[in-house]
Amino acid sequence: MIRLVPKDKFDDEACANLQAASDEDLLPYIADLLECLQDLNWPIAGPVAERLSLLGNELVEPVLHILNSDDDMWKYWIISHFLYLVSDEVFQALRFKLNSIRLHPTASEIAEEVHCVTCELLSGRHV
Repeated sequence: MIRLVPKDKFDDEACANLQAASDEDLLPYIADLLECLQDLNWPIAGPVAERLSLLGNELVEPVLHILNSDDDMWKYWIISHFLYLVSDEVFQALRFKLNSIRLHPTASEIAEEVHCVTCELLSGRHV
């Protein structure tokens, strides 16, 4: 079986496999692949984000899971980078949660600048 989920932050082979994989092949691995976006400084993060962003509404629930979590650094990376790449349809489906972060940020979301990047995303991306 071809490996689609990178085993470490330097796994170029899995990234190449991702580019060649069909959307259907990726569906079972969305949550695992989103974990690769926990730090956008990792070399695999860019290629994984670009490939995942081509998916549609299958992304909404897993991304909402992240946005509803207590992992504010992961939220930061998802909002500051990944959500600029996703389709308008996916972005619209997440807008309610993003507005909630904008209007009612937690102290931690403010401290980790999640609130700031959320406001930038909502003002910079019009759908």
